[in-house]
Amino acid sequence: MARISDTIEQLQRNTAVCIAFIVLFCFASFGLPLLLGLPAGYDMITDIRFASALQDAMSSGEFFPGWANDNFGFGSIGIRFYPPVAFYLLAFTELLTADWFWALWANLLFWMTIGSIGIFAFVKEWGTPGQGLIAAIGYAIVPQHLGEVFQFFLFAEFAAWGVIPFCFLFLTRICRGGGWVDAVWFAFAYSILVLTHLPTTIIVSLCFPIYVLITVDWSQYRKVFSRLVFAVALTMSATLFRWVTIIGESDWLAHNDDRWAQGYFEYSSWLFPNSLATREQFVYVLTSWLFDISILMTIALITPALVYLLKARKNPFEHQRQIIGGAVCTALFAFFMLSRPSYFVWEVLPFLQKLQFPWRWLSMVSFAAVIAFAWAVPRLLALFQHRERFVAYPALALVVTIILFNITQIIIPSGPIPYAEFDKVENEVAEEPMFEGWWPVWAKREAFTKTQLVTAGTRQTDISEWNALERAFTVQPGDPVKVRLATFYYPHWRAYVNHQPAAVEPANDGSILVTIPGDYSVVRVMFEEPLRASFTRGISTMTWVGFGAFMIVVWRRRAIRSFE
Repeated sequence: MARISDTIEQLQRNTAVCIAFIVLFCFASFGLPLLLGLPAGYDMITDIRFASALQDAMSSGEFFPGWANDNFGFGSIGIRFYPPVAFYLLAFTELLTADWFWALWANLLFWMTIGSIGIFAFVKEWGTPGQGLIAAIGYAIVPQHLGEVFQFFLFAEFAAWGVIPFCFLFLTRICRGGGWVDAVWFAFAYSILVLTHLPTTIIVSLCFPIYVLITVDWSQYRKVFSRLVFAVALTMSATLFRWVTIIGESDWLAHNDDRWAQGYFEYSSWLFPNSLATREQFVYVLTSWLFDISILMTIALITPALVYLLKARKNPFEHQRQIIGGAVCTALFAFFMLSRPSYFVWEVLPFLQKLQFPWRWLSMVSFAAVIAFAWAVPRLLALFQHRERFVAYPALALVVTIILFNITQIIIPSGPIPYAEFDKVENEVAEEPMFEGWWPVWAKREAFTKTQLVTAGTRQTDISEWNALERAFTVQPGDPVKVRLATFYYPHWRAYVNHQPAAVEPANDGSILVTIPGDYSVVRVMFEEPLRASFTRGISTMTWVGFGAFMIVVWRRRAIRSFE
């Protein structure tokens, strides 16, 4: 037995072996169930549409698309606002596999695995590989992490879970006196998070100050905060092209309308305990109970850390104790923000209400609770020598309870769509309109009843060009008229009649109207980005080129050191 335990301990110390185990665990516990079928979810259709729109744009040489030529040709603007990283990766994967089922499966497994490896690296850096393994497994099985896919299919939000550990890895390095290299890595990870999922970015950003104030090495505070300011500035530069659009044009997006903050989307009805809210449909009652149970089991993971912090006041691993304290406080803050006592905060800060669902704070509760659990349990086992069962049994019981809950309440009831039936999803993508929240605010569903591309009353028209960002046609002489295009209006559409600028306005159904004179008219309607878009894209592009050059230099230095 002693030899077996020594062998296990040696394997745990081997980082490559640990990572291989994490990959296999993620495949067995997450990838294999998904092979039976991808969970049904309306958001899946939107995810495929976003990725398809990016594919169409890239095929025409447009890598920063601001308009999607979907929605039966009327178009939508979701890709203009929704962070693109997860969908770019999905689009490229589908081009390689030529199959949306396998593209989604591969991407979901990738984000689960990369997140688990990230949290392993984070915990191992200030602990042991064994603690890192505990964290990686815990992160893969924590209820909401699985619920993101099996219950709701929140693809981009799930991807953001894979980025969070890397943000905190480099943030912690900075707080513990790391150099400028760590600041650049933190900016890179933070930028990826911003461009993956905006609600998660807001949540993580609000948690950063809590974590930093507790984990920072105050003897080096000037050094730490100078690097943090630099990293945040670099992040803003890398993501500026997105922020300018979101801030400047959000009022033009239907999703920003108050109707998407009422009823099911009303934030106050999803504050913990969710089961106290009145629900008209039983499925929402059941969902409320499942959320409450998930929240309670997740927050219970910090219990060993609380015991450890109280017990180990004189701790030789003081730096680790400080980081555990930061994790616990972060988890408690996130738990507070998803609970009813935080209602007044949500009321005072209207931008929080755009998150719609307070349970989204479970991303931070889960991450912080898992790392606190992974660090604290082994330390408690060392503290309670000869009484290890008082630590091991409750910890094991909690993990087993979470696993059973995941299998019986999250995975099995997910209603998967097997590969053989996935063509139904692809048909729905082609036959149904885009989710209304991603339409321009002027758009109305009745526009789809008039599908003729150009309508000019009794005047004859002839279309010469019709692509994603440009429409060109001629109109024969007749009475002056407002020509209707089967395209939703957006302020960036510009019209030129006989090479002169012409007025563009929305019709009652939200389609484009262009005023033309009575003589023969050559009309060209183009989607033109404002000057600020080109300027900010240039700044962000240069920043990402800088990130690339930085990585090449870092990897070359490591390669040189490995040969010395």
